[in-house]
Amino acid sequence: MRRTRDRSCGMLFNPWDSLGEKRRRLLDRSWAGVFREHLLDRLPVEAIAECFVSKRGRPTKELHVAVGVLILQQLHDLTDAAVVEALAFNLAWHYALDVQDESDAYLCEKTLRNYRRRVIERGLDEVLFQTLTDELIDAFGVDASRQRLDSTSIRSAMRILTRLGTVVETISKFLRELARTHPGLHEQVDADLVRRYVARQGEGCFADASPSESKRRLPEAGIDLWHLVQMFEATQAAQLPSYEFLARVFNEQFEVSDKADRLRIKEPREIPCDNVLNPADPDSSYNKHRGQGYLAQVMETYQEDDDAASEQRGAVQAPKPDLITHVSVDKMTVADTKCFEPALEDVAARDHKPTQVLADSAYGSHGNLDLAASRDVTLVSPAKAPHGAERDLLMLEHFDLDDGGHVLRCPAGHAPQSTRVGGTKHEARFDPAVCAACPLQDRCPTHTHRRVRRLRYIPSRARQRRRRLQQQSPTFRQCYRWRAGIEATMARLKHQMKLACLRVRGMKAVTYVVLLRALGLNIRRCSAFLAA
Repeated sequence: MRRTRDRSCGMLFNPWDSLGEKRRRLLDRSWAGVFREHLLDRLPVEAIAECFVSKRGRPTKELHVAVGVLILQQLHDLTDAAVVEALAFNLAWHYALDVQDESDAYLCEKTLRNYRRRVIERGLDEVLFQTLTDELIDAFGVDASRQRLDSTSIRSAMRILTRLGTVVETISKFLRELARTHPGLHEQVDADLVRRYVARQGEGCFADASPSESKRRLPEAGIDLWHLVQMFEATQAAQLPSYEFLARVFNEQFEVSDKADRLRIKEPREIPCDNVLNPADPDSSYNKHRGQGYLAQVMETYQEDDDAASEQRGAVQAPKPDLITHVSVDKMTVADTKCFEPALEDVAARDHKPTQVLADSAYGSHGNLDLAASRDVTLVSPAKAPHGAERDLLMLEHFDLDDGGHVLRCPAGHAPQSTRVGGTKHEARFDPAVCAACPLQDRCPTHTHRRVRRLRYIPSRARQRRRRLQQQSPTFRQCYRWRAGIEATMARLKHQMKLACLRVRGMKAVTYVVLLRALGLNIRRCSAFLAA
């Protein structure tokens, strides 16, 4: 039976008056006061209430308390056992959740897990973040016209395995699940295979394989993997989730050669980045620059709070808090440039569309610039460094171009003999005799073609040249300098909110934790604003 308390009705006697004025003031200016005053009544308890019948059965926990506990758990990065203790004895938790009945001051770990599972299954973690963040933005008068966007990598509770370790763990997981679900089929497996991969005792097991032996023993494990895939392909065991991983790992790591009974180990460059890295967390993926894990996109508001404005304001009013407005979790294989449009659509749908967005060069593609301009948003993002800049070579930026993108003069000051605009490329032709005597010819990007020296480039390259020249101006640097502030947000998320390495695995669980901890950081920033 659903149980919620209507907090809109006043109380004859306030149970929190016994705290005294000073302790009450401390609570009101802390995270507990922010949560109680602005968020407790905004919790989407109606969506959770749909999981229970309205008038029959044992009463549920007070739903505001049950949902609020999930947020406070991520706010403080607590285990389930620590949450039970905090709800039972922590006065700040009682004040934040407005706990007044003895029955609301306790819930067991199983109840906590059940509510968390329902929130994840129904996608309410995103609803919680969006609804409560919007409430904080409105309550504290945060200006969302200027925002900045960046990404960071996140590690789940997953052990990094070698290729041999991935194969061994996949086989072990399949054999254990096969023994639980289909004992008859499990008896058909060679006992020596079970000993080596499940018990991992005796001669020939892979538990004692050193890193230097992994490459040598990988073919042996691959043959065992191939044998199991073929053995259970036409049986009921093929419906098991672990068998799907078994077949997937085999297809990703190995290939059957043309000759019968010959197995070829794929080269690392042939394996996709979204392959199975660990059967315990198949949703994680790999990125060459970031490693293994997940990719989180974070967008937040910011203010151009220079020193002059701070002195003028003085101690009268503290700057408004910077609040995270958008969070998403993707695979490592998703490029940052593809995440700009979803982020912009998310904040625009909640009436927080910015007029200016700061982002690094990974987001500054021509497509994103055109997309932002079509929606009356200015995307301030530097162009990526050109190839050859580190080798001190001359590039298109050193040539003089007109407004149409045609070359007027080379870096040495010589005009081209002719220019031509093709279907996909622009071309400038120079006198080879002049180029032969030029002291810059070793660094020049022109090439000899028949009897001329020519420079060829695509139209978008000319546009990129204009961007690179523009970003050297003081105006661009003054505007773009505020992007660096989001690096502090990433550091706080990873170290203060403990997002660097999580205690959960899987895309849904990781997304749940990231969303609620970003909400927790917003709560902390609002409480710091009140304390100031």
